[in-house]
Amino acid sequence: MAFGVGTRCHSNLPQKLAVSVVSDYCHPMNNRSIAAPTSLSILLAVLCFFSPAIANEGSSETSYLLKAEGYTVKIRPRVEYPPMKDSKGSHSGAGFLIDSERGWIATNAHVSSRNPESVEVSFKGQSFFEAKLLFVDRYLDLAVLEVPREKMPAGVKKAQLRCDDWPEVGSKVGAYGHPLSLDFSVTTGIVSGLRYRHNRYWVQTDAAINNGNSGGPLISIKTGEVVGINAMGYSKQSSEGLGFAVPMVYACRVFKLLREGKNPSVPYLPAAFATSDEVPDKLVVATTYDELPVKWALEPGDQLVSLASDLKTKFKNQADLIHALRGSDGDIAVDIVRQGKSQTLNLAALARPRMIDWVGLHFSGMVVGKERLRDTGLSNPNDEIMILDVASASVGSVSGIGAYSYLNTVDGLRLTNIQKLCAYLRQAENENQKVKMVTRSREWEYMSASTYELFNVSIKDVKLVGPHVREGVACDK
Repeated sequence: MAFGVGTRCHSNLPQKLAVSVVSDYCHPMNNRSIAAPTSLSILLAVLCFFSPAIANEGSSETSYLLKAEGYTVKIRPRVEYPPMKDSKGSHSGAGFLIDSERGWIATNAHVSSRNPESVEVSFKGQSFFEAKLLFVDRYLDLAVLEVPREKMPAGVKKAQLRCDDWPEVGSKVGAYGHPLSLDFSVTTGIVSGLRYRHNRYWVQTDAAINNGNSGGPLISIKTGEVVGINAMGYSKQSSEGLGFAVPMVYACRVFKLLREGKNPSVPYLPAAFATSDEVPDKLVVATTYDELPVKWALEPGDQLVSLASDLKTKFKNQADLIHALRGSDGDIAVDIVRQGKSQTLNLAALARPRMIDWVGLHFSGMVVGKERLRDTGLSNPNDEIMILDVASASVGSVSGIGAYSYLNTVDGLRLTNIQKLCAYLRQAENENQKVKMVTRSREWEYMSASTYELFNVSIKDVKLVGPHVREGVACDK
């Protein structure tokens, strides 16, 4: 039997075959008949037909690593004055280039911090250099850094992002980053699921996500596209193969709004929603709040169904509503069900202030500031300043003051303005005077949900702090 094959054969053919026979048989220029046993001819044809596909598949499954090596960076922030949920000190994580023209790097908010004293990045083979925090979103656990274009490697290419849809469950992915200081390396697995947990959506993967992976890209091995931002893994002591990444479909929305010059911060939600395992995938109003800059004419029991302008945008949970309103300003028409009847209602959309514009106050080893919660009318009716962090071994720590309590009074005065509190404490510092601080904690005390404590505090190192606050700025700035 004779075959003429027009495909180049690769060197992974059985070594026992004669080289002359193989080259004659598989070379595209030699489409001639060769006398050979039928079984051998069939084997040769099959091998020559499939070997390029196998090689190409192997090449495509490794080429994404070469690209990731170019666009992934190492990030090294230092935090001196941490706001809520951040920690003082230095650490490292990963990030990746999303816009080579603007020099934008995507990472996690918990990598960059909300108020870094400094943040440095390095591409592979380069030294660290200074970056600027451009945007941070604690809800998505997303941050965008900006680096000077002249500091980037010549010809560096940005990551290709999968912005339009979710990755397929079961598809192969690689979690790229610097796990446990093993710089620019990958762990592989699959997309295990698409989850809604802790009021957020996640891409779940069994690719190992360890310290140092946070902020790095979760990459589709098949397409080379980034499908998520590595964020966290469950404790290895209690689980295995449970990692989570920020979905690119939501991160890309933030990048787009930033490019358009809009505020991509999460919107105010002047309502709380009741959840139940017995009533899944329904967004039902529990109560509304009147203390925020926007108000909604919703009633308890109302079910929010979808955007009136796009019926495909369904509201199964709070995250769907947040992402639908992100970037909007003004009234948004929403379809609801009230007492069994469908109707359309306008909800006012307004973005929260950018977190990079936050201004806090440091004194005596403590960081205090304002956190405008949804239920501030219940949790903080007097608009008190919150104690966000107390450094270990600081004056505040030695005094016994704890974080996440409220500053009720200072020397009997209710000071609810950061700048006025700064001026008062700076005067006390200049006069070397202690102040009497009364704090309020939301803890059970006799027939009360609040506990009050009194402290005599030495005042030291009073300064305004924040991402855009200059060192030594006056209290009234």
